[in-house]
This record gives sequence, structure tokens and C-alpha cells, in this order.
Amino acid sequence: MAERRELGAKVSSVFDLVKKVAQPCGSSVMSFAYEPHSDDFRPPKKVYYENTFRMEPPEKFRPDKVMPIIERVLSKRLEGVKYDPVECSVLAKTTADEIKTHVKELDFKRYKIISQVTIGEKKDQSIQVSSRFLWDADRDNYASFSYESRSLFATGILFAIYYE
Repeated sequence: MAERRELGAKVSSVFDLVKKVAQPCGSSVMSFAYEPHSDDFRPPKKVYYENTFRMEPPEKFRPDKVMPIIERVLSKRLEGVKYDPVECSVLAKTTADEIKTHVKELDFKRYKIISQVTIGEKKDQSIQVSSRFLWDADRDNYASFSYESRSLFATGILFAIYYE
């Protein structure tokens, strides 16, 4: 049966101890990790903290180490290639992935690496490749290299964004 409570009567948010103790099967037991009246004293366990946020990278990103990688990969992949829109679309993606893989081997800790390769046909025109980021000028950086042949041009850009 449901009990009626008077207006303004306080209701326990945990449980009613008197009723629980009175019932033979429904007793509750509370335990503590440390009991102050214990006879044997054990030193407290060492506390380990997770999620250490470092405001500075252990080693900053070095564009001078990355530029030769971009140059080598672009030169190797695009040497002797004639511009074809479908082939160059796939080639740009695989080249960007290869550059990213080689740069990750340099192990710049706590950096997100973003690689972008643009390939276009060369037909007596001019082009400018640019990008914009909201970043921290002290920790984030980039490296780029441009490649040209008789039929195409390519620009490889690698961004390194410090991840706290």
C-alpha cells in the first residue's frame, strides 16, 4: 500500500534506514575504502592522474626536415607524368597520403599532420595556391614545395597542428 505523506514532510533521497533494518531480507551494507579505526595502518596509494595537458611540444615541428620529403615524393611520383584529370586526381590523393606517412615516421609527438597536394594542367596560365588556418603561431607550422614539368604543376603542403 502506498503511504500518504504530509505536505512539507522530508523524504529521504537515499532510503529509509528504519524500514530496511526492520525487514529481514532487505538490509543494506555500506563499505568504505579507508576505515579510520583500523588497527593496521597502510599508506595511501599513489594517485595517478590522467589527461596530462602539455602546453609545449617536446620537440617543435621542423619544416626544414619536411621540405625534402615533400620534394622527393613529388619528384618521384610526377616525373614523366602527363596531365590527365582522372589520373591526376587519384595521384594527388595517393601522393598526399605518402607524404603524410613519411612525415609521421619523423615522430613529431602531439602534432596532427594534414597533407594536401594540388595537381593542375600547365597551359600558359597562372595559379596561386593558398590556405587559411586558425592556429597558434608559436607551436603550429607548415612546409610546402612546388613542382613543375612540361604538362603539369603540383603543390604539396603539409600542416602540423599542435594538439594539447
